Amino acid sequence: MAYRLLLSGIVTIGIAAAAIASAAAQPFLETGVSSAIARASALAARIHAFHRWTGSTPPPAGYCPTMRAGEAVMVELARLSNRAIHYHQSGLALQLQRTADRLSDELDEEEAVNDQAGIPYSAYPCLAVQPSYPSRAVVLRFIEARVPSCRRKADAARASFDARRRLMQQCLRVPGT
Repeated sequence: MAYRLLLSGIVTIGIAAAAIASAAAQPFLETGVSSAIARASALAARIHAFHRWTGSTPPPAGYCPTMRAGEAVMVELARLSNRAIHYHQSGLALQLQRTADRLSDELDEEEAVNDQAGIPYSAYPCLAVQPSYPSRAVVLRFIEARVPSCRRKADAARASFDARRRLMQQCLRVPGT
């Protein structure tokens, strides 16, 4: 009797171990990956278009919701990238990181312009509504000139997510502001 109990226990452990190994070997198939990448690319393009806004008018239509959505998608990309790494899908993790890099660079550029122009926020990332923001045009020229070299530095450092965001924010800082 004890022999059968021991044998059934060993068989149960073997089946459980096989199920765990099988689950770990399954590829990472997150249904939201392509959707998150598409949303991030669209938001990056929209935020990039905001860089042309010189501040002579109130913020463009959709500014606040777009910036909020950009921050939310950054969190989603980080979560998906971590899952891809967990499931040993390095190619997918790198694709997610490149997408996140583009979006975070656009968010960081917009934030750097607003911060250094002294534009107040009603609640981050929404700007306090004013008729115009005259200091934005001046700061925008300096930061636009710095963006390519800051991106190269961040790419060379192979920084990801939070580390890249800190590096970009420091790099985009215009001396004297």
